[in-house]
Amino acid sequence: CEFAATTTALTLSAVGAANYIFGTDSQTFTVAHGQRHQALHQQGAQGMLGRPAVALQDSLGAQGLVGFGMGFGAMVAAARGVVRSSKRRVARRAADIDVAEKTETKPLPYFETLPPSIVDKETLDKLLAALPKEQWDDPPEDSYLYTLKCYAETYGPGKATKMGWYDYIYMKVSGPEFFDSAEDIANRKKWFRDMSEKGAFPMEFPGPSNVWESGAYLQWRGEEYFAGDQVKTIVSDSRFSKQFIANTAFYREGLKPWQRGLEIGMAHGYFIIGPFVSLGPLRNTPEAATVGLLAGCALVGLVSVGGLLFGTLIKPKLFDKEGDPPASGFQEMINWHALGGIGGAGFAHALITVFGS
Repeated sequence: CEFAATTTALTLSAVGAANYIFGTDSQTFTVAHGQRHQALHQQGAQGMLGRPAVALQDSLGAQGLVGFGMGFGAMVAAARGVVRSSKRRVARRAADIDVAEKTETKPLPYFETLPPSIVDKETLDKLLAALPKEQWDDPPEDSYLYTLKCYAETYGPGKATKMGWYDYIYMKVSGPEFFDSAEDIANRKKWFRDMSEKGAFPMEFPGPSNVWESGAYLQWRGEEYFAGDQVKTIVSDSRFSKQFIANTAFYREGLKPWQRGLEIGMAHGYFIIGPFVSLGPLRNTPEAATVGLLAGCALVGLVSVGGLLFGTLIKPKLFDKEGDPPASGFQEMINWHALGGIGGAGFAHALITVFGS
């Protein structure tokens, strides 16, 4: 429609302008074909040079002017179409950019209905910045964003509009005090990865409100990466711990099995009656020490029976001599452990009876 209207208007204008320029004779475009050729032959070349407009009129004619107008209108319509198409393309691109920017900065739909009393905008921005965008719609369950999503699915327009005072206090108390940014999370992951690769962790000292870094590192992993029995701790691998354990009666070198059992039994029997005397049901009676002695001897007997069963079934050869039957040294140690335990308990009972109030 636009092409037809434009070409028609331009064609009529061109025809009218040509009629006015070429002459006032109303028969300018109605002269017969034979008469126009006859007039041209009569005028000659000189007359044609003196009257160029009339020559142009005779050479083009009405049909030529109409064709000229249609062609000119088509070119103008094409030019206008190109300009409008370019403007539409620019407008569409600007609209796409605007929509993209709004999509990037616009919060998720389920957060739009959350009231400010549950979460403010600053906190929400920190939570969203701490997680990748692909996890915003389905956040991890260990993140506070997942808790807010549960609140958004419960409270809001068309849902629950009131919250109990206990639920509100619990929500405020259980909320995190601070939020880690994406950079903090990346640094913590890097620190954990470095610690896992080196097999060492920093030694820190407890302070009034925080821990103080000492600058030293504790090597917790042994030479073999995946050997669980090579994990090193301060208790098992420090020099003090190794020397202390090596000096106990079970590991000290140069002792016979009966000496080991007697020392271990006396140490255990001496202190084992203390809880029965001080914390037993008869602790406020004169028979408290006697009851503690009997309970301690019973406990030493139970442990000794368990040790004998272990030696009979497992047959450890730790304290065996050459040529002796299996587990003979271990059973000898257990027998003397029972004797030493009863002796230690009796000695402690004598001290309590004599020096006790």
